[in-house]
Amino acid sequence: MAISRRDLFKGALAAAVTQGNAAPARGYLKPVQSHLEKIITVGTDVYGPVKTPMWMASLDTRTGRYPDQPYAAIGQRVYREIASPKGSSLYWDQPQLVAAYAMTGLTGDPRFKQAVDAYVKSFLERGIDENGLFQWGNHRYYDAYTDKFVGFSGGPHEIRPLTPAWEIFWRLAPEATEREIRVAGKRHLFDPFIGAFNRHDDGMKGDAFLEAGGVLVESLCWLSKKKDDRRLVEDALRIAHFSYAFRDFKTGLVENQPTQVRWDKYVSTTEVGLWAGDLLRASDLSGTPDFAHMADAAMTAFLKYGYDAEAREYYGQIKVIDGKPPIIKPVDNKDGKLDGNYRHKADGSVSPDGDYPAHYTNIWNAQFPSHDYPMAFAETCVELYRRTKAPQYREAVDRWAQVVKQHPAPTTAQDGKGAYAEMFGRAIQFLIDAGQTFNNPQYTAQARKLADAAIDTLFAYGMFRSHASEDRYDSVDGVGYLLLALIYLETGKKPDYMGFGL
Repeated sequence: MAISRRDLFKGALAAAVTQGNAAPARGYLKPVQSHLEKIITVGTDVYGPVKTPMWMASLDTRTGRYPDQPYAAIGQRVYREIASPKGSSLYWDQPQLVAAYAMTGLTGDPRFKQAVDAYVKSFLERGIDENGLFQWGNHRYYDAYTDKFVGFSGGPHEIRPLTPAWEIFWRLAPEATEREIRVAGKRHLFDPFIGAFNRHDDGMKGDAFLEAGGVLVESLCWLSKKKDDRRLVEDALRIAHFSYAFRDFKTGLVENQPTQVRWDKYVSTTEVGLWAGDLLRASDLSGTPDFAHMADAAMTAFLKYGYDAEAREYYGQIKVIDGKPPIIKPVDNKDGKLDGNYRHKADGSVSPDGDYPAHYTNIWNAQFPSHDYPMAFAETCVELYRRTKAPQYREAVDRWAQVVKQHPAPTTAQDGKGAYAEMFGRAIQFLIDAGQTFNNPQYTAQARKLADAAIDTLFAYGMFRSHASEDRYDSVDGVGYLLLALIYLETGKKPDYMGFGL
């Protein structure tokens, strides 16, 4: 009988070293521990004239060194330079930072937390711009070879889709953290009176993506609790209401992006679940029920229209005007190439190969930005059921679990759109939470099956590859989500996310 990589791994780490009074890591914690050890021992910035404790955004998993190629050969899931070629990306590393903090607590090994603190301090010493904003997001990163921060495509400040682990930054640099959030809450608005925001900090109308608005809302409410400043909550409410105001009066569906005339103005996607999760946490942080009411109403509307009962699938996008999925068809120029203006067509006729969801949501499509977050949506359904006990959320959780079940984890990259660490992590997280909430061992068994598949598919050379078909790790591929899910599965308790918003 063939021995799986997971079985080999268990034998190799059977004698895990005990630090202090803590028990040895076991089960699903072992690959987490091994991965982080490799990152902090051989995966830091030892390139260029200045050596720093910052973690490299990409590594060859065989050596732990920076890869020969700056971009993934097979599974590049992001466009432009979002993967931070030859550099370090603190923004995309944050789920791993949270996992490292958790592992110090579980194992007693201080190295993990110390490595995170050194990384963050080194970044903050170098990476704050003239406005007080962090040099991170989807247009900025640190180049480890030139020892300079790089800005590309105009270099604006942008934070989406994940809310930062603010608690880590606050413990190390509270003044800088407060300034980052306050300045972002102003510079990302083009009309403060109504909370009209832009994903970029350029003061222009730009793109008011739900995922960007949710991060601003949650971040402002997080700081409001730290500083007891209700003005921040008022700012956050205006931002949330700005997005919520662009919903159809009949269907209640919220536009994915209301400020540009293109495909995402006319549809709602599972990104509304990511946004609603931000608003629920904002409600808890601020003690303001209005955030939760908006989240509940927006999610209820999507659930009413967004499921195809015959196919047992959720739609990737539905038109806000009637709740029906748009027609998705190729739009070609005379030369046969895709029309570069396809995203601006108001009738919803778009090519299936772009940065938007397909007809049905795909739990294994990790392309960013696709504005499709099925497992974040599913997780928000679990949370809303806990709060409301509403039957539509109970039904939705069962349906999402069925979607996961009928789409087994791919074992190859599938043209770069499958078997990514983040997608494993998000699905495992959802299933564990659902299993605990509904006392359903079948959900937990599904989670364990996925966790085993993730280790068998991705773990090699003492660390996790970030997708299935290349011996390569890229922080933008979300390995940290998988680490957090494995910690949750092993301990039965959600880690302290340190303000990080899943």
